[in-house]
Amino acid sequence: MTERVLVVEDEPIIAFDIADHLREAGFEVVGPAASVSTALKLLEAQGCDLAVLDVNLGRETAAPIAAALNAKSLPFLALSGYSSDQFPEGFENAPMLTKPVDPKQLAAELRRLKGR
Repeated sequence: MTERVLVVEDEPIIAFDIADHLREAGFEVVGPAASVSTALKLLEAQGCDLAVLDVNLGRETAAPIAAALNAKSLPFLALSGYSSDQFPEGFENAPMLTKPVDPKQLAAELRRLKGR
């Protein structure tokens, strides 16, 4: 079964680059979503098995998405240019990859997360 990955990233070029790399690695991509509201709607309507969350989405953070994923026991990883010390609540157990992200590392980390 192909894992469905919710991609949440507010920079369009980065979002589509991540989505393309994940598809090439054999994942099904949900999104990408550029905002909390869009991501939560996609999560409700389409679901996912894993997620990749940009921590900072313009003027908002991905904390509500992290909370929704945690409530469903769905693993996710965080993407950020900041240190994990600056992350909002809900990201305590999420592995972090720094931007710019290496596509092979991203796919490997998602496979590792799903194997938990």
